[in-house]
Amino acid sequence: MSKGFRKSLFGFNTSDVLSYISASDRAAKAKTDKLNNEIATLKEQNEKLAEANKNLVKTNAEYESKKEQIRVMSENVARMYLSAKTTSQILIEKAQENRKMLENENKEQLEALEKTNESMLSVKEHMTATTEDYCETLNELCASLEKIKDEIEKNDKDTDEAINNFDKLISDKI
Repeated sequence: MSKGFRKSLFGFNTSDVLSYISASDRAAKAKTDKLNNEIATLKEQNEKLAEANKNLVKTNAEYESKKEQIRVMSENVARMYLSAKTTSQILIEKAQENRKMLENENKEQLEALEKTNESMLSVKEHMTATTEDYCETLNELCASLEKIKDEIEKNDKDTDEAINNFDKLISDKI
């Protein structure tokens, strides 16, 4: 800053120099106060930012930890999914095998039932024929017995009549 000083007998005017120094001192003091205020404000902001940074670092660490947990859980879920998929495939294959086995067993049982049914129908036909033959023979025997009974009754009558006639003859002769 170059300011022109008035000249005096022994050099520059002292009051101008002192006034200049005083003004420069006030300006420097004002600038220093302003800068000190800015420094204080910046320190305060710096402390707040440092605290915020600590919190962010802490939060970031928590997120990183959670991220790692999520990664581990994702891997576990993937393993469980693969295991479940493999298990379900095995179960489906076994179910298909069991279904085929049951189909075969059912087919064999159905064939056995059909054979048994045919056999029972054959036995029924045979028993029906035998029963009809037996009933026919029984009816013939009953009819024959009725004839014999009628003949016996007729013979009894004839015998009674012959005895009566014989008795009559004897009583007539005596």
